[in-house]
Amino acid sequence: MKVRDLLQLPRCAYHRGDLPKDLKRLALELIAEHGVEGFSLRQAAARLCVTPSAIYRHFADKSQLLNALAGDGFDAMGALWLQRLALIDPLLKGKPVLRSLANFSAGADAYFQFGLDHPALFQMMFGPFGTGALSWVAPPTDKPPHPYAMLGQALDGLREGKVITENARAGAEVGAFAAIHGLTCLAVSGVFKDLSEAQKWQRLDLVKNNVLGGLMAWEEVHKLKAELHLEIQPGFLGSPLPHV
Repeated sequence: MKVRDLLQLPRCAYHRGDLPKDLKRLALELIAEHGVEGFSLRQAAARLCVTPSAIYRHFADKSQLLNALAGDGFDAMGALWLQRLALIDPLLKGKPVLRSLANFSAGADAYFQFGLDHPALFQMMFGPFGTGALSWVAPPTDKPPHPYAMLGQALDGLREGKVITENARAGAEVGAFAAIHGLTCLAVSGVFKDLSEAQKWQRLDLVKNNVLGGLMAWEEVHKLKAELHLEIQPGFLGSPLPHV
C-alpha cells in the first residue's frame, strides 16, 4: 500500500493536518520511488499541494528532513524490539537465563525484520543523511528504545544470568552489532535476492548462534531451543512504519 493510500489523500488535495508527519510519510514514498537524491522539498510540497515556504517552516532543508526521518527510523526499530519482548516475557517468567537469551534473539530479529521491511529507509539511516551526517547526534544510550543501548542491556542480562563471563561481556556490543548489522546490510543490498524469506532468516539464526557461541554461550543456546516451546515466525508483528 502506498503512503498516499494510508493518508487517504488524493494527489493534490492536502488541507490542514500534521504537515511535518505527513511530509515524513511522503518522503518515505519518494525515497522508495526515486532514491534519496532523486527528490526535493519543492517536489514534496507540490505533491502535498502546499507552498515550499510552508515546508521550510518545519524543515530548513532536505538534509534536516532526512535527519529527522532517520531518527524516527531508529525509534521505530527499537519499538519493534520492545513489541517482540512484550510477547515473549509471559512465557519466560521465572526463567531469567532463558529470558536473557530470548531478549538478545528478539533484538536481532527486530533489527533484521526492520531492514527487510524498510530497505530504503534502513540504507538512508546509515548513510550520509543519517549516521554519516555532520549534524547527526546519536540518541542517548541510557534509555530504550535506542537499539544500540538495548543491545547493551541484552548483553548485560546474559552476564547477570551467568550465560557469559564478565570478560566476555567487555566490549561485546561491537562484535554483536557488526555481525547483525552486516547481515542486514547484505540482505537489504540484494545479495540474498535469490534466497527465500526462510533462507534469509536461517542466515540470521546462524549469525546469532555464532555470536553467542563466540561469547561461550553454546550450552545455553541449546537449552533455549529445547525449553522455549514457541516458534515466533519472522515478521509476525509488522513494522511501526509504513512499508517502502
